[in-house]
Amino acid sequence: MEIIETLNNKIDKLIHDYDKLRLENLALQQELDSIKNENDELIRNNQDMFLRIDSTLTLIKARNSE
Repeated sequence: MEIIETLNNKIDKLIHDYDKLRLENLALQQELDSIKNENDELIRNNQDMFLRIDSTLTLIKARNSE
């Protein structure tokens, strides 16, 4: 009977540890999604900045060639 109680206690601890790790994993996945969204926004901003720089350089070259 004592062995069964010991095994049940170990199983309960494993279940508790599993639930804790599952919640931690969920939190990390949400943080990763947030970081991915932030990264995507930064990429878009960089692309916009490159387009503005390119447009400005093109305009300067056009004015200098006149």
